[in-house]
Formats: sequence, structure tokens, C-alpha cells
Amino acid sequence: MSMTGASMFWLDVLHDCKLDQPLSLPYDRYRLSNEHRTGRGTSISFDFGHDLSHHFLIHASSNNISLEHLTFAIYFIFIFKLTNEQTDVCLAMNINNNRYRDELKSIIGLFENVIPLRCQLDPHWCFHQLLKHVQELTTNSMKHSYFPLQHILNQHPHISKHAFLDTSLEFISYKNSNDNNAIMIGDSQLVPASFSVNINEDEIL
Repeated sequence: MSMTGASMFWLDVLHDCKLDQPLSLPYDRYRLSNEHRTGRGTSISFDFGHDLSHHFLIHASSNNISLEHLTFAIYFIFIFKLTNEQTDVCLAMNINNNRYRDELKSIIGLFENVIPLRCQLDPHWCFHQLLKHVQELTTNSMKHSYFPLQHILNQHPHISKHAFLDTSLEFISYKNSNDNNAIMIGDSQLVPASFSVNINEDEIL
């Protein structure tokens, strides 16, 4: 694995990116710029239901694209709308596919990382153009996702707070099962889930 090549890749991808500028997302409380990071957050998931999921599968299959890339493209459109058409969007992407390279398959251990995923949208693109763009940028970013987050951040020493870490995305596909603990609120179903993310604040801030 070429660390030099990966370093050059991330320098090029994040060139002129305002990593310290948070997304202009709607919020329900005023947030201080020097607010202490508690590690707490909110996770929102979308259940598309049987019919829409079927159309997802058909569209992905007919266009030879993965469900992950299709979902990311839709998510970037969602962020584009929420931010009043912000065209340069950089999010944190959780990488937990720890055996995506042949060099790692024989090594014992868990390999996880967080990488920036930057999408520069053209408002005049059709959806197919955006889809191809997201497919390319996600694929290329994954190829260099072995490069540690700390090294990526060190390439931008003038930035004290990396705002892209505040918003992350991760594609999780699962088979829905009958959960006795599910709660219905209107048309929405809430299902309890647990996960843990260990991030050393001193290493990334």
C-alpha cells in the first residue's frame, strides 16, 4: 500500500475545501464555535419500505451500480436541499470494511477508519450524472481509505476544528425482523439499536 500515493490523493481531493466550515443545516439550538465535543450525537435512519426498496433494487441493477452508491447520491441531494443548495459538501464516512484489500486479508485485527467524502455538485446535472460522480468519488476514496484520518488532518495544520466530522454517513443494509420492542409513532417505527464508536478526541481535534 503506497502511503505517498494516498497522501497525494487526499491532498488533491481536499484542495480548497473549507474543512472548518460547518454545513448550513437547520438546527434547533444555538451552537458555540468552541463548544466542547461530548461524543453524543443523533442517528437518523430511513426505512424505504417494500415497494420503494424494490424500485431501488431494479434501478441499481439496471444501471449496474451498487445500492450504497445509489443511497449516497440521494443523500447528497438531501443535504443539497437542506443547505439551500450548497454545492461543495464534505462529510465523514465511516469505514468498517476491514478486508477490502488483499494485503489485509491475512492480518488479524479490526481495521476501521473515518475518511472525508467530498462531493462537488453541479446543480445542472441530471440524476444519472450525479450518480456516476458519486460512484467514482466513493470508489476512489475507498481505494485510499487505509490512509489514517490523523494523517489526513495533519495535511491541514492551519485548521483547528474539522467541521466535516460533525456529519457522517454510513450505509447499513439489514433484513428487517419482527421486533417486540418496536414503538410506533404515527407512521414511523422506532426500533432500539446499540452501537459504539471509540474516538480519541486528542487525536482528531
